[in-house]
Amino acid sequence: MGTESNGGKARDRRPCVKWTRREFLRASALAATGLVLSNLQLEGWSSAEAAESPLLSMPTTIPLYREWEDLYRKQWVWDSVARGTHTMTNCVSGCSWDLYVKDGMVWREEQHSPYEASMPGLPDFNPRGCQKGACGSVLMHSPSRVRYPLRRVGERGEDRWKRISWEEALDAVAVGLVDAIEKEGPQSVLCELGPNIGSGPNSAAPLRFFRMLGSAATDANGQIGDLLPGPTITLGNGHPCGSSDDWCRSSYLVLWSYNPSATRIPDAHFLYESRYRGAKLVAVCPDLNNSAIHADLWLNPNPGTDAALALGAAQVIVSEALHDVAYVTEQTDLPLLVRTDTGRFLRPADLGRSDPDPTFFVWDGGRNEAVPAPGTGASDSLAMEGRNTALDFTGSVKAGGKSISVRTVFSLLREKLDRDYQPETVATITGVAATTIREFARGFAAAPAAMILSEFGGCKFLHADLNQRAQILLASLTGNIGRAGGGWRASGFFAPEGFALLAMQEQLGLLNLGVFAARALMWPAEAEHEFARYFVPGTLWHAVHGGLDKISGDSRYGDVTSPRPVAEYLKEALDKKWFTLFPAPGKKPQVLLSIFGNVLRHSRQNVRLRETLLDKVKLLVDVNFRMSETGRWADIILPAAFWYEKIDLKYLASFIPYLHLGDRAAPPLGEAKPEWEIFALLSAAVAREARRRDLAPYSDIAEVTRDARRLDEAFTDSGRLGPGDEEAAMEFVLKYSTAAGNTSLAGLRQAGAVRFASTGQPGSLAGYYSDYSENEPLVPQRWFVEKKQPWPTLTGRQQFYIDHPWFLECAEALPTYKPPPGAGGSFPLVMSGGHTRWSIHSQWRDQQPMLRLQRGEPVVYVSADDAERRNIKDHDLVRVRNDLGAFVLRAKVAPYVRPGEVIVYHAWEPYQFRGGLSDHSIIPSPLKATSLVGDYGQLRWTYGHWEPNQVDRDTRVEVELV
Repeated sequence: MGTESNGGKARDRRPCVKWTRREFLRASALAATGLVLSNLQLEGWSSAEAAESPLLSMPTTIPLYREWEDLYRKQWVWDSVARGTHTMTNCVSGCSWDLYVKDGMVWREEQHSPYEASMPGLPDFNPRGCQKGACGSVLMHSPSRVRYPLRRVGERGEDRWKRISWEEALDAVAVGLVDAIEKEGPQSVLCELGPNIGSGPNSAAPLRFFRMLGSAATDANGQIGDLLPGPTITLGNGHPCGSSDDWCRSSYLVLWSYNPSATRIPDAHFLYESRYRGAKLVAVCPDLNNSAIHADLWLNPNPGTDAALALGAAQVIVSEALHDVAYVTEQTDLPLLVRTDTGRFLRPADLGRSDPDPTFFVWDGGRNEAVPAPGTGASDSLAMEGRNTALDFTGSVKAGGKSISVRTVFSLLREKLDRDYQPETVATITGVAATTIREFARGFAAAPAAMILSEFGGCKFLHADLNQRAQILLASLTGNIGRAGGGWRASGFFAPEGFALLAMQEQLGLLNLGVFAARALMWPAEAEHEFARYFVPGTLWHAVHGGLDKISGDSRYGDVTSPRPVAEYLKEALDKKWFTLFPAPGKKPQVLLSIFGNVLRHSRQNVRLRETLLDKVKLLVDVNFRMSETGRWADIILPAAFWYEKIDLKYLASFIPYLHLGDRAAPPLGEAKPEWEIFALLSAAVAREARRRDLAPYSDIAEVTRDARRLDEAFTDSGRLGPGDEEAAMEFVLKYSTAAGNTSLAGLRQAGAVRFASTGQPGSLAGYYSDYSENEPLVPQRWFVEKKQPWPTLTGRQQFYIDHPWFLECAEALPTYKPPPGAGGSFPLVMSGGHTRWSIHSQWRDQQPMLRLQRGEPVVYVSADDAERRNIKDHDLVRVRNDLGAFVLRAKVAPYVRPGEVIVYHAWEPYQFRGGLSDHSIIPSPLKATSLVGDYGQLRWTYGHWEPNQVDRDTRVEVELV
């Protein structure tokens, strides 16, 4: 090599490099990127750390791809394929996926199909999946992914962070925890537990940690508005659940505030296959949504008037004698006697009797006297053989020489329906024509099997309980509850006993005395009570400690028919300890650790919560795989492994009776860790700090003695399950869970998903109450109808009459209609919402493929009429406001939205809005007096069962151009 002279100029004799335009652009881009990254300064990073960072290290060679075809072919060559699912995402479903791994990265996923039909003649569950699951690998590598421990260096919410080591992060959290316990006790520490939880070891880890520490976790079910108060009141359990293939055995399906084409994508095909078989599909919703367009009949009532519509249909059924008298007499409280002077059920004391409590009475027409009702008191059966029980009765009973006037509940109900809910009257309330109401009622009553499907969207009204009680009345009057293809269904979650034991039991080795013996004892009712002892009701905890009660207890925004301010009911409920809070009202929480959730996003009045709660809390820690709104305001962020980087089970949703494995397909990005490892290491850090201070043993929130100096021993069961033993912990969960049968981790890895071997015992989140068969769809509540077992209610029956003093004074003893509140003030539009089609809560909300399927930023759906009146054009920037404030976003003019209603689909992060204020900032979420009852039969606080919901569907607003 050399140069030679050419007229005084040197000429390079090296071979000429001929680049194509594509190669030149690629090399230029790489060089430019290298220059930018070489000058990038991250606070706290040394030059050595920067050199080792995957972000800052550049490839030494450019891959020899000739054209796009080469790269296309390479994407079909894999190093390995793993079985996976999306474990810690609250989608109320479960889907098996194949995860394709190359160079240590999950590049893509594909639906796996291990499912079989429950019985001949029914469709199987294949295929399962949705567009979110199909791009989980993109979310795994998204820009919002947190890969390293971070410590806040600016003010909270200022988005200034310093990368720190795991040792530094864990020590800082441990110091905060031990400080709080030493000064204020374990009740000052709270696990802010969200709903994105699975059923495996990584999901159990935070529950185990905080239980061994002696502190509480929040029950998020009410705070996200997902408790079902209607079935809790009426059926004794808020989760009457079955599998989705049973929909195909129905002849009349009603989607009531339920949009499965958008929110239950893997299961929606069963609805439309049932139509092919001749079933009629009815949609009840104000807007012509994704599911309503497929319906045979669409009823679009005014928002919040669903109870009136259901009661109007019930009036038709009763007045035309279309109800099932034998079923109603046996299964419900409608034949029970009520005193007309007090409105209370007739009880033994009224008659001078000493029957076991609670005993209730019916009128025996053959004996012409009041007799104890089957299934109450000493009776353990609903069977009516040999009885002549009157359903419609008005009269009197003799007691101690006195006469007491009584009526049956059915008599009171019939009178109320005829007086207040004639279809013509209901039409003026709902906007649904009287002829349509009659058509709906007669069709429902005539169907061989009729089913109402109603889920969490219907829970987010102040009077959701009344709406749901009225709907359940329809299903009960027609004898559909407890039969195949019929009833009132929501969704339920079966609890793997091994998961609960891993979360609760310190000495796990004791269970090795015998798997069979342990299974026989592991989940009676007292075990569920034990599980719930370390939880607090999330709605009320945040109302009290987050200052939300100042607005949610404001009578201007709640039920104006309430005889007393709701704040009085709240104070009485807390004073009587119907709902227990830690720390107690008046005390300040010191440390919050948020996991599996995003409370500063999902809480209504989220700005008030942030300003009030964070002013009290000394340390806020977020454990997450992505940067969320809650993370933005945290003091320390601990990076969690993504679903494809750890081992866990998807929670056991009743729709799909299969266990789904989420396996570790690739190592965690950066320094992220599985939750089991995080909390095992944190327990060791806390123990070190407690030993350093010689922290004395203390009494925890359940009055159990705890010793933080040996927290590491308690968490790991003396080293039996250490930080790296998540796989062994998974084996433990499977071994002690009846749903798993004899399935091992190896077998689950091979199959991806396996059919339940059992559903275990009923629990607060699984109102199944039926014998399970692997060869039939899941049908709930058969024990009551077929075996005549009493229902888990005060009366032992489906209970439509609640004689608690608060229900009586609020005129809600029977299902009734109450107008929606003016939540937020007197404004012309009602702001509604719904689960978005493009994300599961906020987890996919900032993910590029999903944003490309919509407007790419928050939008409010406005009817064409309302937009025209306000001179709003499509994609205009608008302000939505009420008494509590305002937020700004784009308008989407939507002809399918009912005039008078606007819709903001949920889960946009506040930071995605201009100004950082989301729709939740102006939602008052009023409390309801009757939801605060806690001393009546089935109406008592326990995890996932009963407390007020946070609500948002009644919010009043105005929309205007910015």
